[in-house]
Amino acid sequence: MHQTPEDIFGLYRDEITRSNAIIHQTAIGGKPNQRDPWWGEWADRFTSLRIVLLHVIGETATHAGHLDAAAELLDGRQWIVQ
Repeated sequence: MHQTPEDIFGLYRDEITRSNAIIHQTAIGGKPNQRDPWWGEWADRFTSLRIVLLHVIGETATHAGHLDAAAELLDGRQWIVQ
């Protein structure tokens, strides 16, 4: 099945909406209500919404950095250079 960029962005926006609803309904120190089995040993690390959000921020920053490095390899442009 071929997915268009619009399809992918639509799925991403749906996940944002779902995530925002959960964030607004959960206290920052609140424990996750559901733990996915694939978390494995990591499940014990996610003790609060705060920890989950910090993990997501770190993962997003890391992968955005990877994407930026890959883009630089493709076209040579650098975005943040001192």
